[in-house]
Amino acid sequence: MKKTALVALGAAAAMVLAACSTSDSDNPQEDSTAANGEQLTLSHPSIEGLNIDFENPPETLVMDCYAYSSLHEYGLEPDALFGFECDNEALMGNADIEGIETVGQDAEIDLEKLAELRPDAIIGNGNADGWSWFEDDVNAQLTRVAPFVPLPSEGSIDEKIADTREIADFFGADVEAENIVAADEDYEAAKEAFSKAVEGKDYNFLLASPTKEMLYTGVGFAQADLLEELGANIVGPDAPAEGNPWGQVAWEDASTYPADIILVENFDPEAPFTAELWDDLPAVKTDQLSTWSSKGALTSRTYADWLQDLADKVETYDKVA
Repeated sequence: MKKTALVALGAAAAMVLAACSTSDSDNPQEDSTAANGEQLTLSHPSIEGLNIDFENPPETLVMDCYAYSSLHEYGLEPDALFGFECDNEALMGNADIEGIETVGQDAEIDLEKLAELRPDAIIGNGNADGWSWFEDDVNAQLTRVAPFVPLPSEGSIDEKIADTREIADFFGADVEAENIVAADEDYEAAKEAFSKAVEGKDYNFLLASPTKEMLYTGVGFAQADLLEELGANIVGPDAPAEGNPWGQVAWEDASTYPADIILVENFDPEAPFTAELWDDLPAVKTDQLSTWSSKGALTSRTYADWLQDLADKVETYDKVA
């Protein structure tokens, strides 16, 4: 993804940015809160040493669409959105973006519009320095508008779900609501169902993202690790030691990783990928294909639904490779 941004910062935007970085003396409540030392600090659950300070409880939130997909289940709604795949139903689930203001799309953002919102926090994929797909100078301006809170990006799926929930809790969500408790129970049940579905079967699973140029594979991704922990045999080249996490397989070598079941990233059975060497793979020939996503909502509900659907399908599959 290109690291570009629409930096709409003329003189007016600069003035708004300056206002965001200073206290509002016309608001005695804010002055009183700061004076009384009621500062809130988020100790980031997955980035050691990252403490994010807020002078007041954050209320106005701007999120990238990955963050919204994860936090929507907890009842947190953004005042504005930006980022990639906001219209991808496979990633967004039931998080409805209709009526929510947009301040950016893909790797572009209108910093003037963002500053005018005067957000208390900006939440999205990234690290302590800012959003993953912005250049350093854009992130420098972004973090002048409001503190940036990165989504958890390290650890197992269970750890990411727990860390995301901790962030939701900080922003005032009810993380013990009935729907959350039910999702946790369904997730544990789906884990058990998947383990039973693969028990005693020598099925090879390949997590893939096929393109015309190359077959990308997901060994080492947290989703692959979860399936492996539950008893699945994951095939594919080892993840690169650094840089791009995707394994890369030339099409002429695709058959060297025999798979009974291929999980295709954001698989759409109505518009499946097709290529000569892909179509020759046993799992493709027998339609033993299902879906996975390297992104999307980090919630128990998301993974409960995915694992249960996969478990049901595995029960109908055969050894083909």
